[in-house]
Amino acid sequence: MSKHFAFVVPPAHGHVNPTLPLVEELVARGHRVTYVTGADLMPTAAAAGATPLEMRWEFPRPSQDDGKPFKFTIEAFGAMLLGFQEQAELSYPSLVAHFQRDRPDAVCFDMMGTLGPLIADKLGVPMVTLLPSMASNEHFDMRTLLTPEGAEDDGGVGEVFAKVFEAQAKFRAANGLPAPTAPSPLAGPSAPLNLVFVPREFQVAGDTFDDRFRFLGPSMGSRADAGGWQPPADGSPVLFVSLGTAFNDHPEFFAQCVEAFGDSPWHVVMAVGERVEIPPVPGNFTVAAYFPQPVVLASATVFLSHTGMNSTMESLYYGVPLVSVPQMPEQALNGGRAEELGFGRRLDSEAITPELLRRTVDEVANDPVIRANVTKFGEQLRAVDGPALGADALEELLG
Repeated sequence: MSKHFAFVVPPAHGHVNPTLPLVEELVARGHRVTYVTGADLMPTAAAAGATPLEMRWEFPRPSQDDGKPFKFTIEAFGAMLLGFQEQAELSYPSLVAHFQRDRPDAVCFDMMGTLGPLIADKLGVPMVTLLPSMASNEHFDMRTLLTPEGAEDDGGVGEVFAKVFEAQAKFRAANGLPAPTAPSPLAGPSAPLNLVFVPREFQVAGDTFDDRFRFLGPSMGSRADAGGWQPPADGSPVLFVSLGTAFNDHPEFFAQCVEAFGDSPWHVVMAVGERVEIPPVPGNFTVAAYFPQPVVLASATVFLSHTGMNSTMESLYYGVPLVSVPQMPEQALNGGRAEELGFGRRLDSEAITPELLRRTVDEVANDPVIRANVTKFGEQLRAVDGPALGADALEELLG
């Protein structure tokens, strides 16, 4: 029997993209998906077969008063979480009204969002957590990543989550909803079903998670054939460089890449985002705000990446070794995990030099052990039908 699923996902590529193959699978099975996200990503959701629900929703970006590029702090992270809460409160009345008229059978919500659980609780329908990054349980807690290294206390992490919990509790009480059980799904499972777009082998303490968690791993869906880029005609090895789509305003890093690889055999494909002026580049560079990432990775030799989880998974899916230059704790975890499993190297982002970039990329590219490891893992990932597993789990949940 056809079901109606509401997906509620923050407007960020790293959160939306992992869900799209699952949406495509659900639609192919005859189900209906209403997708709530920001305006910029509504066409992406529509292309996957969902019905996008228009609302004003922007990814909260902490301001930098000094005009410098974004630098992760616990204060900035707290402001982002509270920004999500404020947007949830503003959107809640209109979305509840919409879904009361067009009731979903389940609400699938992103791990960073508070809006989805509010809607599910108000409607009294099952909720499902969508995790584009690692999951948490009693053996591994994502919140511990936020504690500054070497700090004698938690560095203010507890205070940040307490403020978020207080804001959620106040809004829920005012709207006749049950109190929150946790300030964020970062603290652990908040739903009977948790769909993780990371393979169990990559998840820290992966063997400790019970059947509430379904590890689907990455899938590309129709994005694998998006086109829009062609590999170099001369067969030069491709180095893909990107700091993602959210916090990528680091012109000094891209300038270092130009210096590092300008006289190299590499054909460098460099995505600089929308907030960085494209620098003058040598002839072996192709530079744009963004590229169709799966298409480039399908031909890449090495990925020089911030190692956001979406980028990490897509790189491993195509068997491409990683050189990690993380910009925040979660990315450092991903890059460290990739290094631990023999899939690449992680660098200290505060100690980057052109010489270090060139040497590390060349070493990773020529390391036969890394190449063998990542090739085998990519084959394993591509052999798993994650969208089918996810759709099966959703159908099982609803009976």
